[in-house]
Amino acid sequence: MRDRVAILLATAVAAGLSSGCALFAPKPPPPPVERIDVSVYQRVANERAEVLERENERLRADLRAAEETLLAVESGMKGTQRGAEAVSRLAEARIQVDRAAKHAPWRSSTVAEARKKLDEAERQLEAGHIGSAIFFVSRASRIAAGLDAEADLVNRSPGARNVKPTRVNMRAEPNTESPVLGVLTAQLPVFVEGTEGEWALVRTISGQVGWVRSDLLATR
Repeated sequence: MRDRVAILLATAVAAGLSSGCALFAPKPPPPPVERIDVSVYQRVANERAEVLERENERLRADLRAAEETLLAVESGMKGTQRGAEAVSRLAEARIQVDRAAKHAPWRSSTVAEARKKLDEAERQLEAGHIGSAIFFVSRASRIAAGLDAEADLVNRSPGARNVKPTRVNMRAEPNTESPVLGVLTAQLPVFVEGTEGEWALVRTISGQVGWVRSDLLATR
């Protein structure tokens, strides 16, 4: 009964996230300045749409997992069988998350979220809530799959570079007097769209566009 309640609550949360996805979608980029080719913004929009679709699919998969687990509980699957499955899937998911952490080191906060899901799965398993444990394992596994997909996108994109220092200012213009549009962190991949003197025009995987000093970027 407790498994069923936990799964129903998780299903409601996932459904709410799915319906509210548009509310939390990234804001469109500001109008481009004259020296930035507008095609850069089209590429940003295309990549943002791809990332958003992956997140939507992850949420839909969470709902399917909750429904499948609930059906398994109601069908009377033996506890020993379900427990063995949960232990096996938990071990596989930990390997998957560790691999994703290496592939996408710039997403440390997302990796931490996936590991929290695995820790919660382990707690549910120890408490005998097998269905809930399998659900949390599935969520962590899909987060890891999303990170792998993002890493693949970076690896197959021409002009990709990595931020070298711990923090790098992204500016509106190629000079140190222009406004700071954002702060890029170490290892974050960026895509070089052009150069002007010692500055590079870059876009990030999350849709930011601006200028950084070229010597602060490392070749992948």
